[in-house]
Amino acid sequence: MAGTAYDEVRRRTVHVASGVLGPLAAAVGSRVATPAFVALVVAASIAEIARLRWPWARTALDRLAGTMFRPAEASTVSGAATLALGYALAWWLFPVAAAERAILVAAVADPMAATIGSRFGGGQRKSWAGSAACAASAALVLLIMGVPGWTAAVAAAVVVVVERAPWRGADNILVPVSVGAVLWWMA
Repeated sequence: MAGTAYDEVRRRTVHVASGVLGPLAAAVGSRVATPAFVALVVAASIAEIARLRWPWARTALDRLAGTMFRPAEASTVSGAATLALGYALAWWLFPVAAAERAILVAAVADPMAATIGSRFGGGQRKSWAGSAACAASAALVLLIMGVPGWTAAVAAAVVVVVERAPWRGADNILVPVSVGAVLWWMA
């Protein structure tokens, strides 16, 4: 479990790439996507329980995932598992269009916050530079997806608040759920 700059780039790239699950779920429809999200959460939960409980499982998953797990995740739930849960909750709770957009925002905004925050944040774990990048990328994703400007601005403001949650991994759940809620409420 190394923590090099290359490892962080790989993590952030996978995080962004996971956003394809939103449009893919929308394309295949609820009859396929809903059970697929159930399977994703069940698989992530089983992997997390095994990884945290049995050293041999941790070793196997570390070997499989390479250096995708951060050292801080050795004894706690991984960001990947919380992200899977956040995506699934957004899908289960909100209409397809809101869920699709919420998943895309979560996929893009958090890695942007981490990238800009680590570069310009003065060494803080949650910096205002990172939060600004999070808000800007969330708004941009939503505008590109055809969300009206006012709704995109409100969602971006909410994302800044929830992205700054002090609990590690909470933003992976709170961002897609809060964006989905804003989009549903303001629809």
